[in-house]
Amino acid sequence: MKILLALCLVATTLAFEDVLRDVLKSPKATLQLYGDFKAKEHLNYLHSEDRMRFRLFRANAELVAASNEKGGDAVFGLNFFSAMTEDEKQQYLGLNVTGHDENPLHVASTLPSAPSSKLWTNSGQVTAVKNQGSCGSCWTFGAVGGLETRYQQVSGKLRNFAEQEYLDCVYEGRRNGCNGGWPDHCYTYSKNNGGRLASTKDYKYAGRDGTCRGSSKPNAMIAAKIVGHTNVGRTESANIEALATGSLSVAFQDDSCTGRANHAVTAVGYTPKFILVKNSWGSSWGDKGFVKFGRGYNSRCMLFSYSSYPNLVSTGQTDKGSNDEATSYHPKDDDDNVDPDPQPDPDCKDRASNCRSFHCKYENIAEEYCRKTCDRCGSSDCPSGTIRCSDGVCRHEHMC
Repeated sequence: MKILLALCLVATTLAFEDVLRDVLKSPKATLQLYGDFKAKEHLNYLHSEDRMRFRLFRANAELVAASNEKGGDAVFGLNFFSAMTEDEKQQYLGLNVTGHDENPLHVASTLPSAPSSKLWTNSGQVTAVKNQGSCGSCWTFGAVGGLETRYQQVSGKLRNFAEQEYLDCVYEGRRNGCNGGWPDHCYTYSKNNGGRLASTKDYKYAGRDGTCRGSSKPNAMIAAKIVGHTNVGRTESANIEALATGSLSVAFQDDSCTGRANHAVTAVGYTPKFILVKNSWGSSWGDKGFVKFGRGYNSRCMLFSYSSYPNLVSTGQTDKGSNDEATSYHPKDDDDNVDPDPQPDPDCKDRASNCRSFHCKYENIAEEYCRKTCDRCGSSDCPSGTIRCSDGVCRHEHMC
C-alpha cells in the first residue's frame, strides 16, 4: 500500500529517471540514505529488526522512484511510513465509512459565489499541524479542522479545539474511537451537549480513547455553539463554494484513489491550481503537514464525496481569550509547484536529473546527487541547520 507517499498532488511533468534511482543503483548509497532516514526520524532498531526495516525502506524507495518515473500529476517522496509494515500503516487511518452513503451529487445552496482563491492558512485562521499518532482518530481531526476557521469568523479568535473530547466522548461505552469514526458524529455530539467543545489546552490529546470528561472541562465555544452540520454536494464546484466560506471536514482514499474513503482530513483553502488540505500526521509529512490536490479532476481520490462543516450560531458572548497558535505555512496563490533555484555556482551541477528541495533533507542525496539544487557548491556558509564537519562537508551536527 502506498499510504500517501505523495508529497504533493499538483499537476507537474516528471518523465525522467528519479533521483532515488541513482541512489538505489549503489548499495552503499542506499545504506547511507537509510541511515539519513533513521537519523531524521529518530529511529533506532536492534540488528535483527533493522534488516527487516531496511528491506521495507528499500522497497518503498523503489516504489517512489518508479512512481515518479511514470510521469503524471504527482510528486512522490519518502516519509515516516517508509519503514513501516502494512499493519502499522493502517493504524494511522481511522475513517469508518460503513453505513454512510456518499453525499448527494447536488445539494441546494444559497452560498455566495466563490472568489478565485481563498487560503485560510494565509489569514491566521488555521491552527498549526497536529499529529494523531498511531490512534485511528483522523475523524476527530477532520471535524475539529472543519470547525476552527468558522469559529474564528464568528468570534474573531482562533481556537485550538480538543480532538480528545470527541475521541473520548462520541462513542463512549460503544466502541474504541481509535478504531475509527465519522466526523459528522462529532458535530452531533456537540449539538446534543449544548453546542460545546473544550480547547486542547484544557483537554489535551492523549492518542488513546479514555473516559469522557467533557462535562468537567471548560467549554471553549464561547462566542458560538454547534447546532448541527451541513453536507456539501459531491462536486468540485460545490466544495469550492463551501470552502470559500470556511474550512471543511473532508475524506479521501489514501493509497490507490479507488475504493472506499479511509482517511479524514481538513480542506483549508484553494487556488485555481490546487485544493489545500491539512493532514494530522505531523509537520514532517508531505509539505510541512499539508498536501495540494490538483484542480479539475472531478472527485480526485473521493475528496469531494463526504465533505461537511458545522453549523454555528452566535451565543452573544465575547471570547476574551488570546488567539491560539496559527500555522506558519503560507503557500502562494500562484504556486506552480516548482522549487526556487538557489542560484549556486553555475559550474556546479546536479548528478541527478530531477532534484528538488525536499531531497536536501537527506544528506547523501544533497551532497552526492543534488549539489546545485541543495546549495552545496562550495559556499563558505553551510545551509541552515547544518555545520561544516572536519572533512569539509556540510552536515547536520550529529552526522559529523
